[in-house]
Amino acid sequence: MKKMLSLAAVACLMITGAMAEDLSEAFKNGKVSGDVVLHAERQNNNGTTLDAGFTNGSLGLSYETGEYKSFKASVGFRANSDFSEEEDGDFGGDETKALLHTANISYSSEFIDVIVGRQEIDLEWMGDFHEAYVAVVKPVANLAFVLGYSDKYAVADADAELEKFTKIGTDGAYVLDVKYSGIEGLGLNAYYYSANDIADWYGAKVDYDTDMFGATAHYASSNVDALVAPEDGSILHVEARGNFADFGLKAGYISTDKDTGVDGIMNNVGDNISPFEDGNQVYVADSDTYYFGASYAIAGVELGAIYGESKYGTTNAKEKEFNFTADYGVTDELSLGLLFVDVSAEDSNDDYNRIGFTATYAF
Repeated sequence: MKKMLSLAAVACLMITGAMAEDLSEAFKNGKVSGDVVLHAERQNNNGTTLDAGFTNGSLGLSYETGEYKSFKASVGFRANSDFSEEEDGDFGGDETKALLHTANISYSSEFIDVIVGRQEIDLEWMGDFHEAYVAVVKPVANLAFVLGYSDKYAVADADAELEKFTKIGTDGAYVLDVKYSGIEGLGLNAYYYSANDIADWYGAKVDYDTDMFGATAHYASSNVDALVAPEDGSILHVEARGNFADFGLKAGYISTDKDTGVDGIMNNVGDNISPFEDGNQVYVADSDTYYFGASYAIAGVELGAIYGESKYGTTNAKEKEFNFTADYGVTDELSLGLLFVDVSAEDSNDDYNRIGFTATYAF
């Protein structure tokens, strides 16, 4: 009996040692990534509003372990600090200097992926970082069911003040997102979201893309809590795209319902419809937005421009916006970006333009 116990103890030690060695290898094979960002911007305002501007620096670091029995762990943070402001508060309250935006454990297999903890999410109406539980079920090829619950939401952009994790509504938000891509060039997406005391919303999106042509049709509707808005809201989006060598064109139309719209409701924790940098009136009630965009790549520089107009409200007020971007990869690690935004509002006193410059070293 003692001999059997001794053999069992030796076996346990060997198994424990092997597990420890495997775990050690998983950490040794982990990957570190990050970036150092310098950003500067200046906004010129019409009317009595003071001009604004700031410069800031940002450091981002992330680490992901190697795989251990299909499990991984990830951690990441971002630290931002402003160097100068045109006026006090232009960069924000600057309350959060650093943010641990990622801290999770994930499991991946052929039929299911699970992530638990702080993580980045990119869904139609859920973006940036969340304290969440997310499962991606893959029963067959080209079909995925995303089931998730997010309790808190944060923003960790390199060119703005950090927004710490805050509660979503009273009980967080739930999502069911279904994607199918079994037909070449065609993507089908249906989804349902629920945020207690805010709204339930659902929608469907169809994307079709070939080498030269693409199109999108998307509709979403909401059941809004009576304390948030007296009527339910909806949004429609259609877009056509064309690609010719290094030249791209697109044109689109976005329309919201006449009573509520989706601003502050469906786009509370992320959105992917508005094509503009600001898009102040795209999601408000009774808004119709038309836009046209072009892109071109030459000598390693990617140029982009978009112009659009939103008519909104019972008086058909107008707001026009023009965006121009230029991005250049100096090396594999160093990139430069330029952004120009010009907004012509219904009241000319609210007109403004903004220019921003960003240098990023990523490793």
